[in-house]
Amino acid sequence: MLNKLVEHTEAEEKPKAKPSQDEAIRLTEKVRRIADFDFRLTKEQLYAHLRFLAYVFLLFVLFIYNSHNAEKTIRTTNRLQLEMNDLRSEYITVLSEIMSESRQSELAKKLELSGIKELKTPPSKITY
Repeated sequence: MLNKLVEHTEAEEKPKAKPSQDEAIRLTEKVRRIADFDFRLTKEQLYAHLRFLAYVFLLFVLFIYNSHNAEKTIRTTNRLQLEMNDLRSEYITVLSEIMSESRQSELAKKLELSGIKELKTPPSKITY
């Protein structure tokens, strides 16, 4: 067990190898292509990044759907707000009409046309 620990610590202390000549050439080639705005893809590169491109496309579609859904919700909310304001004003109008028609003087006028007259004396309480 101690030998494994010593080997493990020795392996960590070893210096990292420098990048090889091929890796340096590939890196400089990538930098040159980026500096020249040369973004052509080969079939292999396209196939390698196909899953990522499909993921980005899916995110775009979801973003567009979410935007349309939010706009639809806002339009519905505005329409319902206008309808609620109209109904509230109608409620207040009808309530004021009912309150004015239910006054005693208004009821007496309506009942007088049908032949029913208003009592002049107050009702008396019947007791045993």
